[in-house]
Amino acid sequence: MQDYKNLAADLVAALKKQGADAADVYIVSSTNFNSTVRLGKIERLQQATSKGLGMRVIKNGAMANTFTTDFQGRAVSDLARETLEIVKISSPDKHNGLAPKELLGVYDGKLTMFDESLAKLAPEKKVELIRAAEDAGLKYDKRIKNGNGSRWSDTRSQVTLANSDGFLGQYQTTAASLSVGLLAEDEDGTKQTDGWYTFGRFFNKLDAPEAVGKEAGRRVVAKLGGRKSKSAVVPVVVDPQVASNLISQIFGAASGDSVYRRQSFLVDKVGQEIGSPLVTIVDDATIPDGVASRPFDGEGVRSSRVTVVENGVLKQYICDSYSARRLNLKPSGNAGRAYTSMPFVTSTNLYLKNGDTSPADIIKSVKSGLYLSAMFGSGMNGVTGDFSQGATGFWIENGELTYPVQEITIAGNVMKALKNVKVVGNDLTFKLGAPASPTLLIDQMTVGGE
Repeated sequence: MQDYKNLAADLVAALKKQGADAADVYIVSSTNFNSTVRLGKIERLQQATSKGLGMRVIKNGAMANTFTTDFQGRAVSDLARETLEIVKISSPDKHNGLAPKELLGVYDGKLTMFDESLAKLAPEKKVELIRAAEDAGLKYDKRIKNGNGSRWSDTRSQVTLANSDGFLGQYQTTAASLSVGLLAEDEDGTKQTDGWYTFGRFFNKLDAPEAVGKEAGRRVVAKLGGRKSKSAVVPVVVDPQVASNLISQIFGAASGDSVYRRQSFLVDKVGQEIGSPLVTIVDDATIPDGVASRPFDGEGVRSSRVTVVENGVLKQYICDSYSARRLNLKPSGNAGRAYTSMPFVTSTNLYLKNGDTSPADIIKSVKSGLYLSAMFGSGMNGVTGDFSQGATGFWIENGELTYPVQEITIAGNVMKALKNVKVVGNDLTFKLGAPASPTLLIDQMTVGGE
């Protein structure tokens, strides 16, 4: 990919020369490939290359952000002049500004973010992988009647950032995913859909296509014969995919932009117990081969390991520089960015720390309860933490999964659920992306059914 460091630095210098108090330039370039196969036939095959440049100008406390996909000299210089005109009519805000200069920098540990073999993988090979995964899923069981779309997606990206406080950084990443969607039909004509996927930055760390297909097959067949359970308050074993959504809700509530707007159930909760002592939640952008690792954030703050919750206690709010100033805190290195936007708070390798109990043993410990495999639909209140959503799963009796459960609801409160975590599994993995969580056992949750 073309090196845009000189372009970014030159633009920042030009913006300062033309009167900006502070400025930064954020450039993203990427190549993306997507293909969908159903029943062995290609339904979509798409490859695209894109690039974009965003510039942010701060003057007299006001801020303006503009962007373009035209990198020609005249277009960029014209946009710089227009940005300086726009900022004149923007409203001043004392909290506007770049990240503190002393926090700027590039993480100096080893980060492996780019896979050359993935970047060079031929389109024919990618389609071959999709077909192999789908074929394994279709052959898993005779009740699997149709494909629901199996996909490969990969991207190669480069991020370049320069600002008027002297920061200049650049990094490249790769990422890919392979997914299989299937439809199964029981003897009575009842249909179910489900699937599975693998995700990562490195080709050799993705699950084998056959493994993805077989897991998709196992999951869709397991849902056949589903029925409602009785309404009850019972122990719930939470699948890692569902648990990761719970972690996302905690992170969102701990985000500085939610807190300063007082639209969070974690307002004024730093230092307080918000979960079980078994719960530690970390956002670590410095995992050497992490799926979302990066050397600096969207404002040039050096990446680090951030502990959000430790042994059930909320340790800090997660901030970009704007929300940090609103809360009189320091940025945590969690600024996200798109070339079309201002910085915003985001997570990287967010996870709930592993426990020491296997998922099988967690299930065995439940006399009667629910294994919660999916939640869906709206019904989450970010201000109170209350939720009520549709759900599916499997009923547990005497430590064994007995029958699939559908058309039920799960209701409760995020913080109460976190406090009721009794066991944390040992199955944390980032193969499905981030955020990530091991299996959890929540002592009591309300299941709505018959």
